[in-house]
Amino acid sequence: MATVKTSHSYLEDLRSKGKALVKGASSLNGVFDKEEARLKRADEVSILIAVRRTIVEQVRELKHSETLASYGHSQANLVLFPVGLALTAILSKNNLPSAIADYLRSGPGDRHRPFGTVMVCVGPKGLPGDVKAVSISQSARDSNRPQAEIMSKLQDDGYLLFSEDPFSLLIDKLVADVRQGKVCLPVSRERLGEIAGSNKPRSRIKIVPIE
Repeated sequence: MATVKTSHSYLEDLRSKGKALVKGASSLNGVFDKEEARLKRADEVSILIAVRRTIVEQVRELKHSETLASYGHSQANLVLFPVGLALTAILSKNNLPSAIADYLRSGPGDRHRPFGTVMVCVGPKGLPGDVKAVSISQSARDSNRPQAEIMSKLQDDGYLLFSEDPFSLLIDKLVADVRQGKVCLPVSRERLGEIAGSNKPRSRIKIVPIE
């Protein structure tokens, strides 16, 4: 009889220890899950910061190119505009049509071509995989269209447009939300539009052409 009671106590002890182990394992699983989620958020934050670094560099390079292009255009006008005036004076004596004279008087090409407008474009796939810096001014010059038309076309094609500072603020907001577990990557274009819209005064597009 004593042996039966001893065996029963032993089994109960094992059962109790087994329950404790299962409970401990469940607790450890919870710890592991939390740590995995924390590491995932940290990785996503790193990705967002890397995206911002890349875009800032792209914007810097495009703005530098725009500065050089603007300077070259201005210098060309300074050199060739007087030549145009001289030719106009000479040709006017021969009663050339006014359209030709007006063209020569205006200088070589459009002296008011746009320079310096660089935007960050987030495409339909959202962040982090569908973002790039674009020189709106260069696209306008290349296509001989207004900058507003270029931007409207990009928006019609599904792009969100940001100037540099609002884009940086958007990344700051995303980083904070990712750390708090409110957002995870990838972030859709629609969600980005909502986030940008919730902070509209700061995310408004601001175009500052190079003088």
